[in-house]
Amino acid sequence: MDPFDDKPLTKRQRYDHYYMMEAMARFEWDMHHKIATHLRIPQDWHEISQRRESKKVKITMSVDEDVVKWFKSMGPGYQPRMNDVLRSFMHAKLMGLLKGDDTKDAYREGLAVGTERVAFGEMEEKVRRRGR
Repeated sequence: MDPFDDKPLTKRQRYDHYYMMEAMARFEWDMHHKIATHLRIPQDWHEISQRRESKKVKITMSVDEDVVKWFKSMGPGYQPRMNDVLRSFMHAKLMGLLKGDDTKDAYREGLAVGTERVAFGEMEEKVRRRGR
């Protein structure tokens, strides 16, 4: 099933779709709220595009069980693969490849400034109210 065709989404596809939208909106809020609050870009961000290989830093973090299961299902090397996904996402955002209502232009226009961070479970209703 192609999720980009005109067929109605299944319940699971709707859940995945709106979860992704909420996660992106929350990420954008986190990223741009700090910049807007402090009126400057963090110094380390200026070096990101210049580095190709970065020193690895060992961290401890909690990852949802289903996410770990999904990455492990791809075979050995799931942790470096997770890092590659995060790095790709970071570069796609910095390059402006990921665009939409959740990006910095909408934030700057006041759609997110002064608003609360979106909560998981709210996006489907917000989209319905906008008439999309």
